[in-house]
Amino acid sequence: MPFIYPGELLKSELIEANGLTITEVAGMLKVSRQAVSIIINQKADVSPEMALRIAIVFGETADIWLRLQAKYDLDKAAKKISRFKLEPYRTSA
Repeated sequence: MPFIYPGELLKSELIEANGLTITEVAGMLKVSRQAVSIIINQKADVSPEMALRIAIVFGETADIWLRLQAKYDLDKAAKKISRFKLEPYRTSA
């Protein structure tokens, strides 16, 4: 099961669901419009600082946003390295 990118949730569950614009959200988070835009367009990851800002403004905890980002990153990395056919190391007994 692929993990959803946190920026998609930011856009659908917080911005669109509340009838907000990217500009309004950027103002609430005290960041540039571009900072929000690059996250929702998958051009940048949710950083610890941004996770804290989102949590303070919209509720929940920063951990949720960071875990979403980590799970997404791990899923993406797993797909990337799967082509290498890596095998576990086994010691010779």
